[in-house]
Amino acid sequence: MIATHTKKWIEKNFSNIHYDEIEGIKYPKKETIINLHDFLVEVFEKDNDSILTKEIMSDAILSFTGIKYYTPNKKNKKETVIFKGALIFNCFLELNHPFFDGNKRTGFVTLWLFLALNNINLTLPLSQYEKHITLFKKWADIGNKNNTKEIKIWLEKILINV
Repeated sequence: MIATHTKKWIEKNFSNIHYDEIEGIKYPKKETIINLHDFLVEVFEKDNDSILTKEIMSDAILSFTGIKYYTPNKKNKKETVIFKGALIFNCFLELNHPFFDGNKRTGFVTLWLFLALNNINLTLPLSQYEKHITLFKKWADIGNKNNTKEIKIWLEKILINV
């Protein structure tokens, strides 16, 4: 469901997907993520789902400043992108997340967009959807714990053939 809606959003807003590029890695800009979040709120509101508001708690998180300029000791760009993707997704799951509602969905779609901007295709089989949602909820319920390592391992398993 998220993938279908996101594909439509991308097609509709392709010219409005702005990103920063630092050391060959592309990061979606804050306004792109906010627009994406607002879109997800509207879509899931129509589906009588649980996102309630478009309000932002802290948009500073959405700049990913620390992530953009952090360079792990990896010469492999794909490994660096996966690690930074895990850091980005974790930003949406921690206690001080950017939005009042819809952080897991927006975080996952932002992760997907970040990977796509960097030529990594993230696909989740529909048959495994509930399994992944359970993981996202677990990571979000932990609160302030940093789940980056677990997210990175999860991504590497999913992207094993990429």
